[in-house]
Amino acid sequence: MRTSVCIEMIYTELPFLDRIWKAAEAGFDAFEFWGWEDKDLPALVKTAADAQIELLMFQANRKGTMIHPVHQNEVIRGVADSLTVASDLGVRQLFLLTDELGADRSVVHSYQELTEDMKSRSVQECLEQMAGLADAKGITLCLEVLNTRVDHSGYWLNHADLGFDLIRRVNSPNLRLLFDCYHVQIMDGNLIPNIRDNLELIGHVHVADTPGRHEPGTGEINYANVFKALGAAGYAGYVGMEFVPTGESDQSVAEALQMVRASSM
Repeated sequence: MRTSVCIEMIYTELPFLDRIWKAAEAGFDAFEFWGWEDKDLPALVKTAADAQIELLMFQANRKGTMIHPVHQNEVIRGVADSLTVASDLGVRQLFLLTDELGADRSVVHSYQELTEDMKSRSVQECLEQMAGLADAKGITLCLEVLNTRVDHSGYWLNHADLGFDLIRRVNSPNLRLLFDCYHVQIMDGNLIPNIRDNLELIGHVHVADTPGRHEPGTGEINYANVFKALGAAGYAGYVGMEFVPTGESDQSVAEALQMVRASSM
């Protein structure tokens, strides 16, 4: 399995561009980050090329939310902009959220006045249009499930089965689920059955342990078995490290990478 690291959460003791070099030195195949609007993209792309590491993914959302019909045009325009940027940079995946998150990653508006059916229909309509845009660019949108019990109260897409159902209904080769083991463990558990039963719908995997959202091996998830299950199922995508290191990033990352590599032997 190939590996990626989210440099928004790991190597934060370093300046942003230096994190790319550090990721390459650690042996990652790729790196990812969140929003692109506040980044020096030319410098970032040059650094990635110099360090010989792939820029894998960033966030598709800009403004607006999929759950409210009034916001559909705004959120779709933002995703269209991100797809154009990704295409220009040669990035083949973007991650996608159903709701707008603030700077602290909390949900900006949950619109409790809307029924679940109204939200569901609005989200599906947005995804159908976004998938068409992604198809035209040849870029995969990875729709992410987030937990609402610890980190993202009010986030709409908070269960893996709902995400898989949406992807099946939209039925686009360029819409897949970002399976974040940390979030799914908190909301659903059953990580290995969820992976085995829906592997063809998973476009990217994120890892962090719970409780605490720290590196694999610090909490309740048996990541050695999760990684073995991914390999046995034939997962061909990336495993992305998106955790808060308990100490120095180097040691936390080394232990996590060793676990992934051991599962591939």
